[in-house]
Amino acid sequence: MKTLLTCLIIALTSSVLFSQSEIPTEAINGTYHLLEAEKGIGNKPTKSKLFQYGEFAGDKVLAIAACAQCMPAIYKYQKEESKELGIPVFYNDYGLFVITYDNESFVMVKAADADSEDWTDFSYSNFYSKNEAKVIAMTQQKIKAFVVAVSE
Repeated sequence: MKTLLTCLIIALTSSVLFSQSEIPTEAINGTYHLLEAEKGIGNKPTKSKLFQYGEFAGDKVLAIAACAQCMPAIYKYQKEESKELGIPVFYNDYGLFVITYDNESFVMVKAADADSEDWTDFSYSNFYSKNEAKVIAMTQQKIKAFVVAVSE
């Protein structure tokens, strides 16, 4: 079991090292497949979302929407956190973090206790990728392991 856990951490750490640089680009833009369905058009579940990176009111932001005409959720680029982790990190006022997983994937998490330094308990987590095969291979346990590895 220890060997399996060690291999998993090494694999996740290598994906962090080879993920996007700490400065996001428009390469983020596109349609992403979701691990867990979320509310979409008319509150019907959807397994895909549109990501758009750009600037709004002087801030670098990531907009995530269920459709091209839908109201997006806006996440602000976190320069200091991104620099510290070496990967782009975005945050919104609802406590949701969007963390770069690799060059075509993101993890979204919300800590169960916003004041805690412990990043092992989430009230929400999901995985988004342009590559549907990566979504199929992802699990909630892998999301947790990734976030724990990145936050150390």
